[in-house]
Amino acid sequence: MKNTIFTTLSLLIFLFTASYGQHKQHTISAGDQAAKQPANPDKSNFPVVKTSLPVSRPQALDRVKPTGKRVEYDLTIDEQTVNITGKPKQAMTINGDIPGPTMRFTEGDVAVIRVHNKLKTETSLHWHGILLPNKQDGVSYLNTPPIQAGDTYTFEYPLVQSGTYWFHSHTRYQEQVGVYGSIVIQPQQPTYKVDHDLVLLLSDWTDENPEYILKNLKRRNEWYSIKKNNVQSLNRIIQHKAVGAYLRQSMMKMAPMDISDVYYDRFLVNGKDTVRYPEIKAGQTVRLRVINASASTYFHINYAGGPMKLISADGLDVQPVEVDRRLIAIAETYDFIITVPNGGAFEVRASAQDGSGYATALLGKGKAKYAPTVPRPDLYKLTANMSRMGGMGMGTMNMGKTDTTAQTNSDMNGPMLHNMAGMNHGASQQPVNPAKPNTKEPTTGTMDHSQMQMGQDKPAHAVSIKPKKQDSMAGMDHSQMDMGGKPTAKQPIPAKKASKPSKPVGSMAGMDHRGMNMDGMKTAKDGKMDMTELDHGQMDHSSMPGMDHSKMGMKMDSMPNTKTDGNKPDNMAAMDHSKMNMDSKSGTMAGMSMMDEQNTIDYSILKSPEPIVFPANHPVREIPLTLTGNMFRYIWGFNGQPLSRADMIQIRRGEIVRIRMMNNTMMMHPIHLHGHYFRVLSGQGQYSPLKHTVNVSPMENITIEFMADDEKDWFFHCHLLYHMLSGMARVVSYGDKPDSSIANIQKQHLRDMRDNQPFVWGFLQPGYPINYFNLNVSNNKNAIVAGGDHDWRTNRFEFDLDYERYLGDWFRVFAGVDGGNEEFLRRIRPEEAQPTGDRRIVRAVAGIRYMLPFLIQSEVKLDTRGNVRFQLTGQQMLFPRLDFQYQTQWLVGGYVRAHIELQYTVSKNLFLHTDYDTRYRTVGGGLGYNF
Repeated sequence: MKNTIFTTLSLLIFLFTASYGQHKQHTISAGDQAAKQPANPDKSNFPVVKTSLPVSRPQALDRVKPTGKRVEYDLTIDEQTVNITGKPKQAMTINGDIPGPTMRFTEGDVAVIRVHNKLKTETSLHWHGILLPNKQDGVSYLNTPPIQAGDTYTFEYPLVQSGTYWFHSHTRYQEQVGVYGSIVIQPQQPTYKVDHDLVLLLSDWTDENPEYILKNLKRRNEWYSIKKNNVQSLNRIIQHKAVGAYLRQSMMKMAPMDISDVYYDRFLVNGKDTVRYPEIKAGQTVRLRVINASASTYFHINYAGGPMKLISADGLDVQPVEVDRRLIAIAETYDFIITVPNGGAFEVRASAQDGSGYATALLGKGKAKYAPTVPRPDLYKLTANMSRMGGMGMGTMNMGKTDTTAQTNSDMNGPMLHNMAGMNHGASQQPVNPAKPNTKEPTTGTMDHSQMQMGQDKPAHAVSIKPKKQDSMAGMDHSQMDMGGKPTAKQPIPAKKASKPSKPVGSMAGMDHRGMNMDGMKTAKDGKMDMTELDHGQMDHSSMPGMDHSKMGMKMDSMPNTKTDGNKPDNMAAMDHSKMNMDSKSGTMAGMSMMDEQNTIDYSILKSPEPIVFPANHPVREIPLTLTGNMFRYIWGFNGQPLSRADMIQIRRGEIVRIRMMNNTMMMHPIHLHGHYFRVLSGQGQYSPLKHTVNVSPMENITIEFMADDEKDWFFHCHLLYHMLSGMARVVSYGDKPDSSIANIQKQHLRDMRDNQPFVWGFLQPGYPINYFNLNVSNNKNAIVAGGDHDWRTNRFEFDLDYERYLGDWFRVFAGVDGGNEEFLRRIRPEEAQPTGDRRIVRAVAGIRYMLPFLIQSEVKLDTRGNVRFQLTGQQMLFPRLDFQYQTQWLVGGYVRAHIELQYTVSKNLFLHTDYDTRYRTVGGGLGYNF
């Protein structure tokens, strides 16, 4: 029997390692490469865009006047003991501190940064949001060599922008344990005069090993939710009258919602939970440069001294707007101007979105004046919102299929996702295109939605390229619309107070439907109209004099956001329909989100200070990306695939790339593109803000677009560290050969991202009279699973050892061996029964496992003698620390077994358990340990 077990185990390990993920080269074929014309990466592939904003690195490089100064810094990364929570911990520091220093430059300088690695392992530094040459970006193996232990690497690049930025390691978990810092680049012509310029670098801190955190997330341990007091246990679900929502969500195989995955011991501002700046005096103005450098925490920022004037986002100026509070996604930066009142030290508070804590900066002297407390999120309300959206929120992975986004087609005649070719612009005013002074853009005639392609017929993973051309608007009648003026870029714009939306994005409230043909349109039980079967072909805006477009759920992303006369329809002049972001999925409009107002990041309040019009007559590549994940297995990705399964998005130099992201998960995702700025199409038209990071909320669609004006490979990923490390990443590739410094090692970048690394976990449950154990070794598609039980009294036992392969998100096949007492493993005829019942056997088995609704694991197993066994396994949190587990087995022609168990969580790894098993006919209990 020992030889059989050893041989089987060796075979399973071989199968597991043989199926480890393979790398795809980030280069085009040799023939294609030879056919391409050599390009100068410092020269733009587009006509000059008439803006001072950095729409691309080559254009910014050409615009910025060099200062002639080389500003040098030395950064030493080392490991040392720190004490942030009162408990000493080994961490990583930069120049002996956490965070690293603030590096200050002026736009037009050349940055020279020498990074000295004193660690015992390799490291890296990425310059987040900085437009720089590809080799300087700092992603190990992808575009920059890793900095090996004991080595020094010198980064050198011109600074072609100004603003607030930061830097961090892109090597495994190093960002979480201290390798990050801030960057301030002053403009050559200052735009704001203030008394103090203050960086507030926000971060989250844990004394736990980050690698263990990820393992804990993959094993579905509830400890972090327990510590945050966020467990949606059955008693709380009943208390909050959320049983219906919970049942609907469980039917979709979705666990209860949580805002954040990880529990943190501290939240920090500039490395401390409380920092004081007594040198700031009453009446002075302060520019707050707020950077969210956390690994997995969104922060609410508010101020005890009143509203804050938001003046910059991701380093670039925006039209000033006053806010009382701003939710900041991971990796975003915002600049605010505040004034310190008389009478004390006024708090700037950074509150973790999940309500588990906050960090404080006190400005001024005297008694502390505290900012208002941000309420904890109502998880039960958010769960109800999610459950009402039906199957939209499943967001599961589908690793059994190939992601065609990584294999983009280059059909220059293919249909565009938002093809508006059937619309004809009638004779009307033709305003001047700011990007082309000698040409005119067509405006709108009469609008007939029958010609609008809303995206519902587009293949899920299709990527289309089409030359940009003027839209035809046949059938669109705007004769009844008031074509009022639009804002002028050069006139001064006073700060305005961000108003709260009266209706959620996506609502049609305020729209006069009297002129609409409602044939085939349903009315929901709550009295609201069901738009899913509305025939847009019968909708004629010319007969809708009361229609207010500002209240429509459609995001008209190139339409100026002007105030209107309440009695007149909005100005439709200069509306660029190619930028309309409409989603007909389930009858909803783009921008729909399940988040409440408190937990929404509203990008519609951000407006570029200058119009940005990308050059016409360039190919437009449309890339639909669905943000997907499996919380049960903690695997994340795009279009159902993690990085190790589909790592590349192919683009070409000279294209305008438009990425439409649809978040079908329950989590918020901060999406960052290295080396580029993109327009966030948030309803501001030509004034859409430029950013390098954008949040995509659950059930929300976000469209971004950028000029493909660089070279080689750039990382594109969710900036929530544990999501990125679990697969939510891609490489945006221009198809060029890699730099010679990494050509021989670039294939290792997937391994370095670690999304397909094996994780090992399990538990031991010593007790009396029964002991239990479990072992799991798994990566994205494969697992070795072992488990068993043993009776101290009779020495009867059972164990199983399987190799399983995931063929889909919930479906897997397995093969292995079962061993133990014969009566537990096969049908026993009365004449075959042993007097003592202690005959022991080992049998080869195979079968399938599938996750049922309510997260019930089902299994069908067949052995070599034709014995068939069915099994169901599930669990339910009864109270925040008390878990009910159950399992039932039916051996066809043999026994029926039931096992029920209660587990009480004592700590992260320890639990008490009591159980009853019909096989052993006894109640048992003991102490359990997770490893």
